[in-house]
Amino acid sequence: MTPFRIRERLKELLGLTPSKAARDTAAPSPRREKVTLVLVDGDGNEQTYDGGAEDSPLFISGNMKKPIGSGCNDSTCATCRIEVLEGAENLSPQDDRERNTLKENGHPEDWRLGCRVSIMQGTVKVRAHEFLEL
Repeated sequence: MTPFRIRERLKELLGLTPSKAARDTAAPSPRREKVTLVLVDGDGNEQTYDGGAEDSPLFISGNMKKPIGSGCNDSTCATCRIEVLEGAENLSPQDDRERNTLKENGHPEDWRLGCRVSIMQGTVKVRAHEFLEL
């Protein structure tokens, strides 16, 4: 941030951003529906955390004591692979990239990538295979 908010004021004067008055009168963003992730580890221990609709299991698990592990930033490693135990109907459809990554890494096609899939509604219970050790 620059002193006295000079950059913001210049952008406003040049018409590159809405004015403060316009921002103050803008309608608030709609609240996203709450979704719930139940994460099961290899020992059967469960963690539960709420997120917003369209969040990924990987993103939501970042708030848990033992989050899902991930190894890449482009959905190619399948480290964040998950088995869906309940609530598969509440997930976004599998796309070609997710399907190919699972296949290339030798995982069952009905598994999902925690980084690619979104929880659209309700509750989803998944088993992860790798976790971050904090």
